Amino acid sequence: MKALVYEGPHNLTLQIIDMPEVQAGEVLLKVEAVGICGSELEGYLGHSSIRTPPLIMGHEFCGRVAETPPGHSTLNKGDLVVVNPLLSCGKCDRCLLGQPNVCRSRAIVGIHRPGAFAQFVAVPISSITKLPSGMKPEIASLAEPLAVCIHALKLAYRPFDNLLIFGAGPIGLLTMQAAKQMGAGAILVTDKQPQRLVYPARYGAHIALPEQLDKEVSETFGHKGIDLIIDCVGIQGTRHSALSLINSGGTIVMVGLGQDETTLPLNHLVRQEVTLKGAYTYTDEDFNHAVQLLVEGCIQTEEWMGLKDLEEGPEQFKALCDQRSEYSKIVLMNR
Repeated sequence: MKALVYEGPHNLTLQIIDMPEVQAGEVLLKVEAVGICGSELEGYLGHSSIRTPPLIMGHEFCGRVAETPPGHSTLNKGDLVVVNPLLSCGKCDRCLLGQPNVCRSRAIVGIHRPGAFAQFVAVPISSITKLPSGMKPEIASLAEPLAVCIHALKLAYRPFDNLLIFGAGPIGLLTMQAAKQMGAGAILVTDKQPQRLVYPARYGAHIALPEQLDKEVSETFGHKGIDLIIDCVGIQGTRHSALSLINSGGTIVMVGLGQDETTLPLNHLVRQEVTLKGAYTYTDEDFNHAVQLLVEGCIQTEEWMGLKDLEEGPEQFKALCDQRSEYSKIVLMNR
């Protein structure tokens, strides 16, 4: 089968490899659509300590059942399914507390085992959710990143909260749309790339370039200020700005992993009783919520998501890293 194999920094090649071996409790899927995640771009550049080459990446995907697993009458060949790539043990203290995303022995498809940048992939049957047969595979592939956004919001969100989102890339756009579905108050999205702000503006959010942010915060939120900030970028500038803008007693949720180390004025955080939270992946409930929103057609992707063939993967990685792509999100299709 064809697969994109990550061999090291800046080295992603299309190769012919053996078909996956399907173990007991697993199902073989024909990959229909797989999104390129920002974390995989970091891996491609050599900035990820958890992606060890040679590796088939790809964790945002859906596919069709290629072979009906023995003894599973509810699954049929050709069924369209989406995969939750976060595999937890279900037995450790974190899992028993309802936090499988920080399971002590968690594994992720596309990082700790072969992923979906290939024609076929083997996954645990327990990780799949059946989808309506007419659903577009590229839309279904957004379940994983959308679940990340839903999880970040649920960590701190209260209905009608005012919300500031740093970053108008795919995670920022999905966070903004999920927040609207959850009943957010005013939403302001900021990004340093003007072309990215076109989409949140179309979806009903206020927008601002970094140099306009203070003024736009005042005009958008007035004396109420900002209750919740979601940082989908994760660099020194966005983290500092978030801390300076949040209301006393407000919450900042860190989703972006742009920089590992940041200095922050923690005395300000203490004196203003600001809550700082990290948000990592999602729970099963978050993933199911994401699938529901996608099935119901609640998420818009027009114009910012582009579809390319799997064989174009190496060039699409380069284009995204070089900021040459006309799209914020690329989904690779097996056609």
